[in-house]
Amino acid sequence: MIAFKGRSSIKQYMPMKPVKRGYKVWCLADSATGYICKFYIYTSKTSDSEKQNYGLGERVVINLTSSLKNKNCMVAFDNSFTSVNLMETLLKDGIYALGTVRSNRKNLPDTYKDKTKLQRGEFMFETKGKISAIKWMDSKNVYVLTNYFYPKDTTTVLRRNKAGERQTVHCPKVVAEYNRIMGGVDTSKFDQLHERYAVGRRSTKWWHGILYYLIDMSIVNSFILMKINRKRTVDQLSFRINLARQLINGYTSRKRRNKPVQFLSNKRAVPDEVRLADVGKHLPIQQATYKRCRLCSTKAAEKKRYMCSSCQVPLCIQPCFNRFHGK
Repeated sequence: MIAFKGRSSIKQYMPMKPVKRGYKVWCLADSATGYICKFYIYTSKTSDSEKQNYGLGERVVINLTSSLKNKNCMVAFDNSFTSVNLMETLLKDGIYALGTVRSNRKNLPDTYKDKTKLQRGEFMFETKGKISAIKWMDSKNVYVLTNYFYPKDTTTVLRRNKAGERQTVHCPKVVAEYNRIMGGVDTSKFDQLHERYAVGRRSTKWWHGILYYLIDMSIVNSFILMKINRKRTVDQLSFRINLARQLINGYTSRKRRNKPVQFLSNKRAVPDEVRLADVGKHLPIQQATYKRCRLCSTKAAEKKRYMCSSCQVPLCIQPCFNRFHGK
């Protein structure tokens, strides 16, 4: 979620998220590094006739994984996206997938509706073709769908009991793999790197938040690639400072003054021959109309006088006259 509370037709409200109001962004990220391979900003409902048979979550996964067809890739997603229909579609495209699923989804087996109480570490499964539905008991029931893993493959994970002690619990291999992939993306990779030194600033313009997010995304992706290629420990703060210095490259918005003339280079006071030069040419005279003083007027307080210098430079007698002549 990109935080934004102003007016925008694409702003979303999600009360269960830490950032409740803003723009919703779907991302495809590498589980090992957190590198964002592809992203999609949700704008509004689509009327694409080819995607009429798919829900919103299914369309998002299909769009993000369109470049992974027949590349032997494994993708994981949470229960907002997972369905039997999506698993079958990804399998036809040569993409392996796994994800937790809501127990009230369509076309799920009766195993999910079975109210038999399982002990911690026990599981049930059912397969249809190459799609496997697994129900595993942790502290509560966990429902998983996959089109790749064999449901009988098991491993062990560490869980805490009611006394707070860690114990070994048996679980299907697909559950352990799901925790490994999703933990890498959500917890320790892109999200944390993005939020630590975000460049975003509050603004009422709707596109500013998206721009700041894209800048942060490009910086984090560059930082990840740099760590992979150089294989040395560099913290993100140092990387951002070096990047900023390279982009600025000595630029400053402060106006640079020219070098002083030679006889003034080592002197603080202006010599009399320079200060009093051409004094007679700037004597004040009275004019017929008001004119704006060039020395003491500002945007906030404009000052006009009848007096001006003989060279047609409007000025106030005091204190501007003295400043004009270097006194």
